Amino acid sequence: MSNQSGILADRSLLDTISQSLNEKTGKLVIITARISTDSTKVELDNVFSSVPDLLKTLTTDPLYVFLKDPATTADQYNFISYVPDPAPVRLKMLYASTKNTLVRQIGGNSINKQLLLTEPEEISESVENVNDKVSSTAILTDSERAGLEIAEQQRIMRSSMGNSRGHQLVSQTDGSPTPLTFNVANGKEIKDLLNEFNVISFGINMSNEQVEVTKHAKISKMEDLEITDNQPSYTIVKNGTASFFIYSCPSGSKVRDRMVYASNRTGFVNYLQTNDKLNFAKIIEIGDPDELELSLLSESPEDDKTNAAEGSISTPASHRESKFSRPRGPARKRRD
Repeated sequence: MSNQSGILADRSLLDTISQSLNEKTGKLVIITARISTDSTKVELDNVFSSVPDLLKTLTTDPLYVFLKDPATTADQYNFISYVPDPAPVRLKMLYASTKNTLVRQIGGNSINKQLLLTEPEEISESVENVNDKVSSTAILTDSERAGLEIAEQQRIMRSSMGNSRGHQLVSQTDGSPTPLTFNVANGKEIKDLLNEFNVISFGINMSNEQVEVTKHAKISKMEDLEITDNQPSYTIVKNGTASFFIYSCPSGSKVRDRMVYASNRTGFVNYLQTNDKLNFAKIIEIGDPDELELSLLSESPEDDKTNAAEGSISTPASHRESKFSRPRGPARKRRD
């Protein structure tokens, strides 16, 4: 998973920040910003002249806060990434992976300190400069800040374990449990489902943060394999005695979906291997479904013959190499 989401600030926010920075009013200025509901941009949320006014509006959702305090730095902002502990993990990850891009857009010279706060009281403390620990560690080198970014994303995934439903997954980063849980909607274990079907598709329900079975099928030929093309997904394909795990992340998927699926892919595989005792012949990662090559889901011809009586999926010879023609770049000129 990339540490950058690619989400940019809109013009209204950038103009407001720039204009306020140039104004010499001698008064406290607080500008707040949020990631839009469609996760496409960082947009202006509000402008305040006092901390109490800001605190009245805080919810459990993350928020970016730009604070210009004339008592300390009249020509720079203190940048606060406010991420409450109860916030949904997908928003925590999204805000964590967007803030560096936002700071770069505004300009590092316009930022005095960068703070990560989780409680409203910490915002007051940062203004009053009574939190010595935060103040002493706020100015970091790029390498120190990068290290803290990684540690913070791991902390996010460890701290949000309030959901006790289902079975806990394991994070791909450090083996720590994540807030996502695994749930089979119809109550059957995966191994039991694979005795009835040879294709099982999974999706992450963002409302309750569970991995759930979304579809299952029994196909006789590989051309009938269907993988959703409108959002990321996990798919298990059983071909004879071999099982394959496919992680698909189609182009056009929402940024937050990409992040959540990518950060839990390895954890889900580990869960299936440990708890359901599944052994995967291959773990395949693709973008759009038409990138999938059938040859990756087939064993050797000798093994196919051995497994013919064990429910192998038919793969015609004409399709042994690839299910779809992948786009190819221009041929390179040979050098003499």
